[in-house]
Amino acid sequence: MQPRILADGLGFIEGPAVHPDGRLAIASISAGLVHVLDASGRLLESHMTGGGPNGLAWSGDALYVAQNGGIFGASGAARPGVQRIHDGRVEYAFDFPFEAPNDLAFGPDGRLWVTDPLTDRALHEPVEGHVIACDPETGRCEVMIEGRHFPNGRAFDASGAHLYLACTHDRAIERLSLGAVGIPSSDGVLCTTAKARPDGLAIDVEGKIWACTPGSGGVEVFNPSGAPLRRIELGEGTMTTNLCFMGGVLIVTAAGRGQVLALDVGAEGLALHPFR
Repeated sequence: MQPRILADGLGFIEGPAVHPDGRLAIASISAGLVHVLDASGRLLESHMTGGGPNGLAWSGDALYVAQNGGIFGASGAARPGVQRIHDGRVEYAFDFPFEAPNDLAFGPDGRLWVTDPLTDRALHEPVEGHVIACDPETGRCEVMIEGRHFPNGRAFDASGAHLYLACTHDRAIERLSLGAVGIPSSDGVLCTTAKARPDGLAIDVEGKIWACTPGSGGVEVFNPSGAPLRRIELGEGTMTTNLCFMGGVLIVTAAGRGQVLALDVGAEGLALHPFR
């Protein structure tokens, strides 16, 4: 499968997020910038966040940023937390003692669910991180999941009944069920990646799970029951950190090359912003 290069020269990139109007946000960890591109890859604007902007999530015209604080090869130090970009301003959205936020997504409860692996050591040591749910209306943050070894990529299914969580250190993708009051309970490890550890996750309309494996430069695909379906090889040195769907096109951040890749994979992503 031959990918198209949608954008190039963006540094060590992460967190692709598509807006319903077609804009694509990309976080450049190494530059401390969040870029916004149009659907063709043309740069529309850039926002200086400092530190290490990681995962991204749109809410209307506001863009939420998981600011890891300056680890993982970032541009420099910054206060770890969740930043919000709106009307050209960058500000911190929540007063909470985050350690090193990695990724985020809005859940069925309207809150922003943030993975916080606590430290860059967690990639190589079994350090226990957690997942925090933050309410943009009240500013209240609550720890929802604890005791995971490098909680990283996350994705909710179309119904909002299940949360899929990449536990990077353990090379596992866990499925959690959300009860009537939104309290997650683990269904156990759904699957493990064949080559390297999982990072960013995405779900398609058929419920298949798409997982980036940066260490091997690929994307692995599993059916809703966790059985492996296919692996997409994108080449040595690509460092496939994260991904999202732009309609029927899979967008992958190839951090090792500073490239945003577009792949026609024969799958359709979930409707954008199902919970916001």
